[in-house]
Amino acid sequence: MKKLSVNHIILALVLSVLSATALGQEVVLGVLEDSHGWYAGEPNFRAVRVVFRKVGMDWKPFPSDCADQRCLKTVAANYPHEMKWTITFDGKNLGPITSHTPSEFKWYAAVGQQEIGGTGHVPTVGKQSSEFGGYTEAAVYRPLVANSQPFFRDPESWKPAHPSGDLVALLRKQFRKKFPEAMNCENPDENVAKPWSYRDEDVKILKSYSSRKGWSISHVRLEEYRCDGPADEPFNDQWFAISPELEVKYLDAGMWLVDAGDYDNDGKSELVFSIDRDNRGGYELFYDDFKKHATFEFGYH
Repeated sequence: MKKLSVNHIILALVLSVLSATALGQEVVLGVLEDSHGWYAGEPNFRAVRVVFRKVGMDWKPFPSDCADQRCLKTVAANYPHEMKWTITFDGKNLGPITSHTPSEFKWYAAVGQQEIGGTGHVPTVGKQSSEFGGYTEAAVYRPLVANSQPFFRDPESWKPAHPSGDLVALLRKQFRKKFPEAMNCENPDENVAKPWSYRDEDVKILKSYSSRKGWSISHVRLEEYRCDGPADEPFNDQWFAISPELEVKYLDAGMWLVDAGDYDNDGKSELVFSIDRDNRGGYELFYDDFKKHATFEFGYH
């Protein structure tokens, strides 16, 4: 009986490891993108950008922020040569595609992009929109998460939500704690920034999502910015997470939610955000109840 008990323990440990690592195979995440042509008049093209991989208990980004042409010519060697992906959105499997890494990346904004092979169907969701174009503001299809393993379900069931009045008050309180001061102008013509004592109602809750575990995330922004020029930090898009115990955690600024899913099959959902900042793009991945995150970020120029 004692031997059998030990064997059961060993088997349980083995199964727990296998479920998280897909029988020892590395979990790699990419994003299926629709990008505008590199030159004026060129059509959009589809590509899969390789962004994260699971290393032990943590997600790690692939190298992304090249500072010179030498990096562009050599960094491709750090990416997998070819990948077979499961394309996923909203907890659903949209189908498989295969892509391969070029010998070098020709543009700073192309780092990590693999060329899609074959002539098969490439999944899309919705219509092309500048909402998904980021810094370029190009009309493109929504980016979709690509997984090297067939993991696509969202066990935490993240969905759009309408925060309660109490939650809105809590978010505004935390926003003011994060940004106690703001500079604003009377109007763009005067364009003289002065300290602005903003009201609670000036802090807008633009989008919110919640999970069946009781977590919430919210997109918050101070409005309106009346200067002519780059906005002061509080006027940028800010994101906060709220735990079931109503503890608020600041996540980051200048991003939007792409999707949520259990991409490593550990029973918990990861959240992938697209970076939308001045001359910056990429993705951020939050996991382990927002205690950890990884960032893949690049410059356009």
